[in-house]
Amino acid sequence: MKQEQAAKSIRIWLIIGLIMVFVQILIGGVTRLTGSGLSITEWSVIMGTLPPLSLEQWNDAFYKYQQFDQFKLVNSHITLSDFKFIFFWEWFHRLWARSMGFVFLLPFIYFIFKGLIPKNQIIRYGILMILGGLAGIVGWIMVASGLEQNKVLVNPVKLMLHLLVACSIFVYLFRLLLEDTYPKERNRFDTSIRNLTSFFLILVITQIAIGALVAGSKAALSCTTWPLMNGAFVPDYIGFHTPFDEHVPENNLTIQFIHRMIAYFITVFSIYYYWRTKQTMAQPLFHLYRHIMLFFVFAQVALGIFTLINSKGEVPVALGALHQMTAFILLNIIVGLHYFIKYKAISSSSLR
Repeated sequence: MKQEQAAKSIRIWLIIGLIMVFVQILIGGVTRLTGSGLSITEWSVIMGTLPPLSLEQWNDAFYKYQQFDQFKLVNSHITLSDFKFIFFWEWFHRLWARSMGFVFLLPFIYFIFKGLIPKNQIIRYGILMILGGLAGIVGWIMVASGLEQNKVLVNPVKLMLHLLVACSIFVYLFRLLLEDTYPKERNRFDTSIRNLTSFFLILVITQIAIGALVAGSKAALSCTTWPLMNGAFVPDYIGFHTPFDEHVPENNLTIQFIHRMIAYFITVFSIYYYWRTKQTMAQPLFHLYRHIMLFFVFAQVALGIFTLINSKGEVPVALGALHQMTAFILLNIIVGLHYFIKYKAISSSSLR
């Protein structure tokens, strides 16, 4: 009974963590889309928990922000009231990250102390703590890249790395939850379908990484028409040109073109995957996930198009955040497919 209760407690812990990471990714998307990421120019683990509480403190925070190029070159028109808005999202993003640290670490220590986690499983859950710490470090490195001289945005590659670490935490958490809820069994399974699912997983992670580059470089604004780009399927000046600082429009157009092409490929591949796995013998949840997967692929494509054509000078915050969240939902659906194809093989008659 104690073992069952311990397993239940750990599953609840993982579910809460998964929800918190999902919310953090949403907050991070809003923070980026509102241009709030550079509003806090310092990193203070303890004092940074509280926002400015007096007018003097607010003026001091605003003054510090005014010393950097994002204010001087982009936001010189904003008032203290405007600054409070962008400050809130970056502060909330950091506060939620700190909260996740406590939610992950304190129960983990308690579970170990009470012997609820077997010794051979400590590293398995401890990886979550390492990934969480890495997310914080990479996050600050990303912010610091936007506070350098003549910079008004964070480095797109560092933004991509930050998002990929978040992606790793989200996927790893979900995989742990699946393993603890549906224990593995030694059964035969279709290795070719598992390999196909692995490719699908890599494909979606790649698309999320390219999407981060699109977001970090504001490449979505380089062309806001669909299905053609500047009147052509393959626009002029495609390719990466150096030096990069002198060819921003052309390079951004190329990044967006790559993002579009991968999206088209994922759409076609998902249809093929859905057809190819129709008769696959697997746990019933595999086939439920197949149906959900196809829905989310088409929903994600529609959201991407709708977000693009409604981007007039700026990407709409609600649409951009929803587009990012749908990508992460799709990612974990494919993680589920990857797991359930191996979980348990059953007869095809049982699937009907």
